[in-house]
Amino acid sequence: MRNIALIGFRATGKSSVGKILAQMLGCTFVDMDHYLTASAGREIECWVRLDGWESFRRAESELLQALGSKEDLVVATGGGVVLAPENREVLNKSFFTVWLKAGAETIHSRILSDPASAANRPPLSELPMEVEIRKLISEREPLYELCADIQLDSERTTPAQIAEKIMEGFRDLGTLGI
Repeated sequence: MRNIALIGFRATGKSSVGKILAQMLGCTFVDMDHYLTASAGREIECWVRLDGWESFRRAESELLQALGSKEDLVVATGGGVVLAPENREVLNKSFFTVWLKAGAETIHSRILSDPASAANRPPLSELPMEVEIRKLISEREPLYELCADIQLDSERTTPAQIAEKIMEGFRDLGTLGI
C-alpha cells in the first residue's frame, strides 16, 4: 500500500481524519507533531521557546524522511511541513498526499476551542491570531497545492466522512492496492 500523508493548515482535521483512515485501512497512524513532542519530552511551545522554530523544523524534516521509507502508513503532518523544499520532494515521491482545507474563521474557532492549542499550536508570528492565520494560509496554499494529489474540504464534513471519501476515491483509482 502506498503511504498517505495528510497536509493542511493547523486545525483542519489531519489527526482526526488520519486516525480513522488508518483504522479503516488496517495500517499504522503517525501524528508527526505528537511523535516529535513525545520523542523530545516537551510540547512544541516549549521546544520553540527554548530552541526555536528552526530546530523543530529540522526534526520534522528528519522524521518525514524516515517515514517516507516505510510502508503502510497514514501520516498527519504538521501544518508547516510544506515549507521546506526537501519535505515537498518527500511528500511527492513517497506519499499519496491529501490536502485538508478549511476557512480562516473555522480554523480560528477550532484553535480557540481546543484546550491543547496553547501547548501544541504556539504563535508563528507576533500578529494577532486571526491575522496570522489568514496571512499564513495565503502564503502556504501554493505550497500545499504543489504537494497535493487531492484536496478535500474539512470545514463542512466530519473526519469520518472525509476518511470515507478518501477510501472511495482510492478504491476507484486502485491507488492503495486495496
